[in-house]
Order: sequence, then structure tokens, then C-alpha cells
Amino acid sequence: MSRGILRERQVRRLLETEGYWTARAAGSLGDADVIALRSTPTGCEALLVEVKSDVAGPFANFRPADRADLIAAAVKSGARPILCWWPPRKQPRWIPVSEWPVTTEDAA
Repeated sequence: MSRGILRERQVRRLLETEGYWTARAAGSLGDADVIALRSTPTGCEALLVEVKSDVAGPFANFRPADRADLIAAAVKSGARPILCWWPPRKQPRWIPVSEWPVTTEDAA
């Protein structure tokens, strides 16, 4: 099993301990690796999670076009996009869209 698939499963387990129902987008063919939903007093909280385990950094393989696709999917679905970067032998870091880099490619 690849490290990426293992990390996606670990992210699902973490979210489930926080009360989310989760699903993994097998093969990462969609805009997000993990979809997470949970009931709140005011309705439903939805997350679209991209999981990265690159040693080189959270955005090494999370290109501007991929970030834009995840944001667009989140807008359509009413979900919150988030990146979970979990490199080997480290703890996961949850990176909200407000901390994602903006490049000239993003604006194109």
C-alpha cells in the first residue's frame, strides 16, 4: 500500500474520532481525497480534504490548478476546502485555504 493511501486512511480515522462521517475518493480521481461530514447545532459541516505526504513540503505536488479545482468544488458543495499535510515521521498539519500560496498561475 502506498504512503498516500495509508495517509488518506489515517486522516479518515482522525476525522472520524472528531465525529465526522468520511469517505475516500478512491484513486484520487476527484477534486478531494477525503470527504468529511458531521452534524452541528446549526446544520452540517462539510470538509473537502486534500491529503499530501510529500517530504518536500505541503505544496510540492499540490499545484495551483489542483488548488483551484478543490476550491471550486468546495464552493459548489458548500464545503470547506482544507489541506492535510502529513510527511513521514511527523504529525499532520491542517492547512486552511487562507494559508495556501497564491501565484500568478492561480490568477490565470
